[in-house]
Amino acid sequence: MIKSYVLVASALLFGAMGMSAKNTATDSLVNNYMRSSLYTIILTSDAQNSFYEEETANGEGASELMSIAKGFANTDAKKAANDNHSGSIFALPAQVFADIPIPNQFNDHNLQWRVVNFDSIQSGITDADLEKYPQMRKRKGAGLANLAKGAAGMNTKGNELNDMFDKYSNAVTNKFFNTNHVPELIVAKWFAYDPSKEQSWDLSVVEDRGNYNFTPDELKRAATDAEVQRKIADTGFNMISNTYVMAVNLRFRSYQAIVAEASAMAQGLGLGNMGKLASAAASAAAGDGYTVQAVSDLYRLKWNPDIADKFATQIMEKNATLDDLIKAGICELEYVGSEKSSSNIRQSLFSDKPISQLVERATARAIDEAIIKLQNGHEEFRTVFPILGGDGEVIYAPIGTKESLNEKDEYEILEAREDKDGKTTYKSVGTVKAVKGKIWNNAYGAEEEVNENSKATDEDRAALNYGYSQFKGKKGDYSGYFLRLKKKK
Repeated sequence: MIKSYVLVASALLFGAMGMSAKNTATDSLVNNYMRSSLYTIILTSDAQNSFYEEETANGEGASELMSIAKGFANTDAKKAANDNHSGSIFALPAQVFADIPIPNQFNDHNLQWRVVNFDSIQSGITDADLEKYPQMRKRKGAGLANLAKGAAGMNTKGNELNDMFDKYSNAVTNKFFNTNHVPELIVAKWFAYDPSKEQSWDLSVVEDRGNYNFTPDELKRAATDAEVQRKIADTGFNMISNTYVMAVNLRFRSYQAIVAEASAMAQGLGLGNMGKLASAAASAAAGDGYTVQAVSDLYRLKWNPDIADKFATQIMEKNATLDDLIKAGICELEYVGSEKSSSNIRQSLFSDKPISQLVERATARAIDEAIIKLQNGHEEFRTVFPILGGDGEVIYAPIGTKESLNEKDEYEILEAREDKDGKTTYKSVGTVKAVKGKIWNNAYGAEEEVNENSKATDEDRAALNYGYSQFKGKKGDYSGYFLRLKKKK
């Protein structure tokens, strides 16, 4: 690590503000472990929402079976009476988004902007913007879907809107980043920037997120031991490079419309009406249905020793302003990848559960699923979970259904080590899999969901309170070790 960077970091951390030696031995490992940091935003489009609302209102895909069932059940009034949301139901994901907490496997690094108006930014995108930030993903099967829907005499506008959204999303997101100086504000949040203070850049956040790797004795020695000071400063600063932004477009659609779209493809390919009739019958039996589709783009804060050194000497050491940081031009977000996921909303026609609560649950789960898919495809985004203990045969870790854990997934056991620069690295020493029937149910809204289910068992209720899942594989004492996803099944 560059000398000036370490000296400035250590001086500020242990001199100007002092070090509070937290008793990490008494802190719960479930909550205190080194995490990546995450900022989530939602890209919302009135044009998309209006189309999806029109799609449903026009009955696209609504079968006679569904109409008869709805007329017989006649529970819409009950659902409406129990709901307190306002506006179009298709705009609900954006309304509830800011209230959904960041998953526990990440540090919350949210900024003030959570909802981004895609339409207003897209209208100002130029050809130069598109050339600078090209389309990062293309919808699979979009052309086939349009062809099939056209052959069946259906509206293809939905696919066209989604194609347009995918074409412009990267340029829109980056324009939002640049206009609002998001990379600089992400760094400012890491250093608790406050221009009203004598020392504007505060290392309390770096300290708080970085010292989980150190024992209480090491934290106490830091006041007089320069080597321990260096290790703690390096650990906190190195974690900054694991800061991510996830931009999500949530497409809230009626299940019947999706069934119709699939049916249209079948008809367009000459497969007849059997699929449509079967799906309609299943839908009528299950009740109203909606799907929250999450199309996600992941970005990572660019942070390396050179940037850290410039920040330390040009900003921290000089107690410069946020404007100075912006002018320095050293902060940047890099594109990592994209994924698509979804979460279904099922509600019996005879239930009076408010639809807005179900939308919030599905939205949260669609985001969790998006994170899982991004982690599966991008190893650097995977979380390292602490092993809480074990008995030599079984080990315990705070992973569960929220992380889409199942007994077929393979996790690797990691031993934390320190390289020559003092940076924490991990060595894989074995693999384990979750024990069937011993998986923690920590999914968003799981307790409410289980309580609503008349068929829930004692085992289902017990799984809500595990606090961890059990794993079996390589035997041994792995206290102080970690787990990380190796292969998703």
